[in-house]
Amino acid sequence: MAIITIHPLPDGSLCLDAVRAQRIAKVAEMASRLVETGAFVDRSDAIMVLLSFGYAPFEVYALLPNVMQVALEHTVAMEMCEP
Repeated sequence: MAIITIHPLPDGSLCLDAVRAQRIAKVAEMASRLVETGAFVDRSDAIMVLLSFGYAPFEVYALLPNVMQVALEHTVAMEMCEP
C-alpha cells in the first residue's frame, strides 16, 4: 500500500505578487516616459510616444489607462508641491 501525500499549491497573492510587481514597475517606467515628453493628456499622443520608445503594442494598449493615470497623478502632485 502506498502512502499518498497531498501538498497544497500556492495560490492567490503568493503567485501574483511577482506579476503585480513587474506590472507596477512597467507602468511607472512608461508613465515617466509620458511625463518627460508631456504626452500624457491625449491618448493617441501617448500611444505614439510609447510605441516610439519601443514598447510592445499589446503592452501599450493593455496598460495605457493605468500609465496615463499615474503620469497625471505625478504631474498634479509635482504642481501641488511647488511653493
